[in-house]
Parts: sequence; C-alpha cells; structure tokens
Amino acid sequence: MGGAIGGVLFSGGTILSTAAALLGKDKAEKDYYQSMAATADAQAKQLEETARRNATYIFEDAGYQNSQLMRSYAALQGQQKTALAASGLTRSSATAQMILKNSRLNALLDQEMLNENMERALYENNTTAGLQAQQYRTQAQQYRRANRLRPSLWSQMGSALGGLFSGNGY
Repeated sequence: MGGAIGGVLFSGGTILSTAAALLGKDKAEKDYYQSMAATADAQAKQLEETARRNATYIFEDAGYQNSQLMRSYAALQGQQKTALAASGLTRSSATAQMILKNSRLNALLDQEMLNENMERALYENNTTAGLQAQQYRTQAQQYRRANRLRPSLWSQMGSALGGLFSGNGY
C-alpha cells in the first residue's frame, strides 16, 4: 500500500513539474513571437522614417545643385557678354544671340537633367523603402500567425500527461 501512495505522490510531483515546465515554455514562446513581431514592426517604421529623411536630403541636394548651376550660368553669361563686347559684337548681332541662346539652352538642359536625377533618386528611395517595409510587416504578420497557430498549453499538457499515465499503467 505504501508503494501505491509513493507512486501517486511521485506521479503527482511529476505532473506538477511537467505542468510548470509547459507553462513556462508556453509563456516563453508567446513572448518570443510577440517580441519578433514587434521588432519587425519597429524596423518597418524606422525604415519609412529613414526614407522620408532621405527624400528631404535628395530635395535639398537637388536645390543646392540647381542653385550652383544657375550661378555658373550667370557667371558664364557675364563672361560671354564681356568677351562679345570686347570683340566688337553687340547683342543685336546674330552670332552673339546664337552664343547666348546656346548657353541658355545648355543651362536648361542641365537643369532638366538635375530634375530627372532627383526624380529617379526619389523613386528608388521610396520604392526600395516601401518594399523593405512591406517585407518587415509581412514578417511581423507571420510571427503573429505562428503565435496563434502554436499548440495550446492544454493540448501540450494533455500530450505530456497522456505519456506519463500510459507509461505507469494507470
């Protein structure tokens, strides 16, 4: 009879120990998946904020380059007018007008190229950031789904306890 009580106590202790271990494991898994999902969400948000800052820098850089271009054009135009005047050509001269128009056209073409480069850089910045942010959000969703689909604590306990009782002849 003493052996039976010892067996019950041993089995009861094993059951409690198994239940406590499974409870701890369940909480750890839940915390893990929640942490991974939160991290992926934070990475997506950080990536979008970085993309917004980069877009601002791209605009600022394009503005600076445009200002430099216009300064260079104004200086060139002044030099050309001075050189033309020194050579005896007036503004009404067809040659002088052609030279000044070509310089203006080149400046406009350079300005258009700056604009296209800015648009390309913005497109790349926004597209790349958008795709990467979506990947992080998808990852977060997968972690949340994995958390929901993992075996419940009760089914884990049932499996563990079923193994205990089947092995002891109960």
